[in-house]
Amino acid sequence: MSAAEAKPGSKRRRLLKSRLAERDGAVCFWCRTPFGPALEGATLDHLVPRSQVHTWAQAALVLACAPCNEAKADTPPALLLRPALAYGPGLVPLAV
Repeated sequence: MSAAEAKPGSKRRRLLKSRLAERDGAVCFWCRTPFGPALEGATLDHLVPRSQVHTWAQAALVLACAPCNEAKADTPPALLLRPALAYGPGLVPLAV
């Protein structure tokens, strides 16, 4: 099993979260809820579900709040990334 396939330990998860915050901002990828200065409330979410692409590579991950990460589950991103929709925590559609 390669390093990208193995579930990261806590030190590597912190590093991944930090790098993702630098890349995408310290907000939930889905609902844009901001995280605290130490990325409190941030979880690692597989943009393409891990059940489909077995990797923990940084390119395959985004930061998500727990409600959005749990609500997304194994949903493919193509079903959620529609420009006309905006989401609140838990992937609840917001009126735009």
